[in-house]
Amino acid sequence: MHDRNLPQDVLFCICEELANLQDFGTLFNFSKQRNMVAKWALQWKSIIRSCLGQTLYPYGLYIRVLDLSNLSDLLDDTSFRDHLQRDFFAGEMAQFLKAQETPVKRKTRKGARSVYNRLTIPLILEAVGESITSYVTESASQSHSTVALEDLSGDINTTSLLQWTGRLSKLRSLTIWDGGALTANVATSIATNCFEFDDLSVYKVGDDDDSDLASFFSALTPNTLRSFTAQTADGVGPETLLALNHHAGSLKTLKLHGVKPNGIKNLHHLQGCNLLETLDLTADRQAGFIDLKATENDVYLEVIAWLRKCEQLRELLLQGLNSAPSILTEVCLSNNTKLQKLVVTGYPVIDNQDFHRALSHQTSLEHLELKADAEGGFRDDIDIPIHSITRLPKLKHLNLVPTSEYFRTPDITNLAPHMKNLEELWFMGYDVDDSIWPSLSSLRQLRVLNILALSSFTLDGILAFISTLQRDTNHGLLLAVMNQNPVHAFTDTQQGIIRRAIEEKVNGTFEFVLFREEDSASEELSD
Repeated sequence: MHDRNLPQDVLFCICEELANLQDFGTLFNFSKQRNMVAKWALQWKSIIRSCLGQTLYPYGLYIRVLDLSNLSDLLDDTSFRDHLQRDFFAGEMAQFLKAQETPVKRKTRKGARSVYNRLTIPLILEAVGESITSYVTESASQSHSTVALEDLSGDINTTSLLQWTGRLSKLRSLTIWDGGALTANVATSIATNCFEFDDLSVYKVGDDDDSDLASFFSALTPNTLRSFTAQTADGVGPETLLALNHHAGSLKTLKLHGVKPNGIKNLHHLQGCNLLETLDLTADRQAGFIDLKATENDVYLEVIAWLRKCEQLRELLLQGLNSAPSILTEVCLSNNTKLQKLVVTGYPVIDNQDFHRALSHQTSLEHLELKADAEGGFRDDIDIPIHSITRLPKLKHLNLVPTSEYFRTPDITNLAPHMKNLEELWFMGYDVDDSIWPSLSSLRQLRVLNILALSSFTLDGILAFISTLQRDTNHGLLLAVMNQNPVHAFTDTQQGIIRRAIEEKVNGTFEFVLFREEDSASEELSD
């Protein structure tokens, strides 16, 4: 039981009721969760106090990763705030207590609780980070050694970044919340002091951050950045993309999520970065509708030429981009492209038969996810991708949801015999019945089978499939039947029989959900 969002009076009621019901197992788990938070707080307190010389051992010198986001989560935890906050900031720890002036009151069934001050978490994180980085630097200087800290993460401002990077000579990886904190001066500090730095992750690149982020990349030592990730790449535009070429000789991983039109229309600026091994691009909703071939043809052709030059590219994810299939058609046909992972989402099945045909050329693929809208597709739009997939003998992970929305039993049985190495399979469809089990029984490496098709399986059919599983290679199999026809519903007893059978055979698990009409489901949610 997790109490993060529950008021204390509600928690009191729950505990009281659990005691009355003598449900000591749940009550124990509740107490165990509380103890976990206490242990979490103790670990942080020990590290911080060690930097003040208040512990027997210098715990702060042992850490290689300083994750201030983790400390932020602790300080924001309801259990910490209500039960541990006062002790945590007692004694010499009081210097780190930064709280708002206006006190807050909490009430329970027994009346008003004592007041507490809401923490100003960013200021606490800044003070803790300053203390730890100062301590490890001074200790390293005194002992003529190097600072062990290699990984820094959190919501860190520009001023702190300038100070802390100047102290962390072994810093390799930096993860921050706001890309606006990255300036040319911060990059200069990293280039001057952090000679092993090569990994940057940013949660959000704001709309106005393109120029500053470009300056940051340009001020780093050339060809040192190995990986860059932007979880929300709103502000990634032409300047940032062009500046990444400053690291064309080192950049191996590039992940940009939520790219806006200004970014999608300037992807060709990345054409110097041809040593990429992983490229993960996700367009935002507006950018996803851009037809580069029709409206930005020069960009379209340059992007294709760039990707075909990336001969070391092994993982390619293009999500939410309508132009992805036409781009990938040319890329997949290139003899120099040998992908191991391909994820394509947010495109229509119709009018993309050339892309589905081209997939058959990527015989090195081990992981394939095709998440297309199947509405309006014809028979060829089913047969062509199936035929291509049967030409991919190394596949271990295959997800065809919702591309396979109109698949039927024969389509699944045609696929299975050609996928001997498959470990995970996800598919949709309709009128799927026990006829699929013999072909799926040939998948000796299968560990996850997620069936979202409208199915009419029987108890005997599923038990027969389970009996064919291999105890070693199918060990831990998850069998999920997520859309069973209510006419063929399993009783609780029958579900229990299946669960026991799969657990005894391969230590596996069984999940079961009945199909529900969308209207009725919506009505229930409305109620």
